[in-house]
Amino acid sequence: MTLEYEWQKEEQKRQEEPEAHTPPETEFEFLALVQNGDIRGVNANLSQREFRQIALVTPLSKNMLQNFRYHSVVTIALMTRFCIDGGMPMEQAYRISDFYIQKIDEAGNLDQVEMLHNAACRDFTQRMGEVRKRPISSKPITLCLNYIYSHQHDRITVQTLAREIGLHPSYLSRLFREQMHCTLHEYILRQKVESAKQMLQFSDRSFADIANLLAFSSQSHFTQVFSKFIGMTPRQYRDKHFRNNLM
Repeated sequence: MTLEYEWQKEEQKRQEEPEAHTPPETEFEFLALVQNGDIRGVNANLSQREFRQIALVTPLSKNMLQNFRYHSVVTIALMTRFCIDGGMPMEQAYRISDFYIQKIDEAGNLDQVEMLHNAACRDFTQRMGEVRKRPISSKPITLCLNYIYSHQHDRITVQTLAREIGLHPSYLSRLFREQMHCTLHEYILRQKVESAKQMLQFSDRSFADIANLLAFSSQSHFTQVFSKFIGMTPRQYRDKHFRNNLM
């Protein structure tokens, strides 16, 4: 039996059934809420449990758990592309997507899948809310932001970025300052500090390890930069925010 034969047989059966798919406008409206960082709108939608309702009437698998997984993966894939289009660094969007899809693949029941689906929606939305606070960036600056996000463990210089983007270093520096309202160097350090905050909060890595991993010249340099941006030392931040929830 060929795929064409199976498709025609399935198509004839579907022709006799009522329409089962949700209009794309409904899905696009939700994705627009995520892209715009509208957490209130997203929470309102999720509270109605529309995802579960759609999955129940649109079977992608005879196994209901697998069906839920498929619907979740489709939603997350679409959110990823909507968020990239909305200005989220591409690598960040794909890493978030990969994380939730892998978690959903491991989920053992419908409630877990639904919880992870909703968590992914809220995560993307909240991050897009931060993206929306940034000035609108041109394509060269967007490429810069993506490169910086993807290479926080490297020593990033203006010359490196200019070579990657294909612009003269002085022109790239001026363009970045005009659009992002800060210098490239300051932005790079801020991103490294944000990564350091997550490591201090959710890992037991030593301060020296974090400094080395994020390509600071030394632990003292890391402490100096962190204190400048956060207003407390890495040790003080860890003492205040560390979450001992490591599995």
